[in-house]
Amino acid sequence: MPSLRRTFAIVALALVLAPLAARAPLFDPDEGLHAAIAQEMARSGDYVTPRFLGEPFLDKPILFFWAEALSLKVFGMNEAAVRIPPLLFGVLGMGAVALLGGALFGETAGLIAGVVYGTMLLPLGVSEVAVHDVAVVPFTCAGIFFLVAAASGPRSAVSCAAAGICLGLAILTKGLVGVVFAGIFAGCYALARPATIVRLAIAFAVAALIAAAVAAPWYIAMEHAHPGYLHYYFVERHLQGYLTATQRHAGRGPWYYLPVVSGGSLPWTGYLLRAARTIRRDRLRIVTWSWFAIGLAFLSIGESKLATYALPLFPALAILIGETIAASGGAIDRTGYGVYSATLTALPLAAVAALQVKYGGMETVYWIIAGAISTAIAFVSIPRAPRIPRLDFTGAAPTLSLMALFGLMVVAPRAANWMTSRDVAQRLNANGRLPSHVLVLEERIGSFIFYLDPALRAEATPARVDRATMVEAIQRSRIESLDGIVIVRNNLLRRLERLFPAAPVPDWTAGTNTVYRIESLQKALRGEQR
Repeated sequence: MPSLRRTFAIVALALVLAPLAARAPLFDPDEGLHAAIAQEMARSGDYVTPRFLGEPFLDKPILFFWAEALSLKVFGMNEAAVRIPPLLFGVLGMGAVALLGGALFGETAGLIAGVVYGTMLLPLGVSEVAVHDVAVVPFTCAGIFFLVAAASGPRSAVSCAAAGICLGLAILTKGLVGVVFAGIFAGCYALARPATIVRLAIAFAVAALIAAAVAAPWYIAMEHAHPGYLHYYFVERHLQGYLTATQRHAGRGPWYYLPVVSGGSLPWTGYLLRAARTIRRDRLRIVTWSWFAIGLAFLSIGESKLATYALPLFPALAILIGETIAASGGAIDRTGYGVYSATLTALPLAAVAALQVKYGGMETVYWIIAGAISTAIAFVSIPRAPRIPRLDFTGAAPTLSLMALFGLMVVAPRAANWMTSRDVAQRLNANGRLPSHVLVLEERIGSFIFYLDPALRAEATPARVDRATMVEAIQRSRIESLDGIVIVRNNLLRRLERLFPAAPVPDWTAGTNTVYRIESLQKALRGEQR
């Protein structure tokens, strides 16, 4: 057991340090936006209303922004400060999954489940960028842990209070989704253990009241500052967004989350087959599978769908996998281990290939490094005996996962370069002035705003800096001031050029972006060349 705890600590530490060591610029669309909002909060001192370019940003609650703003205050206005909170929330998620898994199936299963959760592709990826969803899991799983303790332990009042605080923090992070998933688990647990129904119902009701009391002060303050906010967030964003196709993530089919779950749980997906075969052997396995299945159905029925919305499903899968591996005594399941080792072997090269297909221009050195890492993983993972060996979860399994993580961190900065506007902002910082108008084509502009110097940032307003589609940019270029600029990601250049009778001539480039002055676009519209 001490070696397993040590393994858990090593994996958790690596999952925090490796992304920070990669020193990748901020990603758009979401990470840059959230970072810029937290930056504005830290500089303005307004810790009630999240703002972007001075305008209220009402789509997300406050807790994640608080964490980001605090980190920026302590560590400075840099990428590491932006990424420390989500990385720590990711590690807290590992701990909360381990805690809940241990309460259900024992400490060994819990520790394995924590490592599994932290190294699944979707939880791993979400923890490396500044998005709110990563913080929901630790609060939700901790809340469920305390609900289970309240239903079966002697100190039920303390456990109820702790569950309420955790669920209240979940509400401040992502609205009601944490409470919904806690309620789903409580219902499944109560049905499997009828003797706990009354205590669990009381515990959940008390915890819900405490959660509301924890979250209410900020929501009331927002309603006071912005009348109608509660209706907007809980009715329009939550209820109508779930029931109707009113949100921008609507229009996806009911099977949307199946590939998200199966792909996002790699490299551990193969072990779910073995976990499914043993479902009838234990009531708590049925509870955990039911928690996952009902949660999946709940998300699939909703109209608004996004890959990160599925994150609360992954603790159940990680716990099932952890329990399966622990119950087997480490004996390798051929299917599970085959999927695991094949995924990790392919991952570094697959990441480079995906960037090549999406953006092109991947230098040979990246292929060489990724190929070397994939080869090393394959060499380590191939059995050395006629029979497949025991899965050493205190050595080989985490080692392979960390080797693949290192491979991903090698290519992460290259991926980020294609998804950031840092270089453009730095070019304007060097010039010392902000153009009369800045249009960013088909991208959110968060990272651009984050990297602007404070003097230029003070000049940036929604009327002066915004995003546009290609057609909108062409239409607006006919009337904008000649010294305005349009920023285009290089992989979109050909699409833009086809819309002009004569391809516009770039004024300058910055990183993976090309910049045109409005005057240059007007000349291209007239068929002129410089």
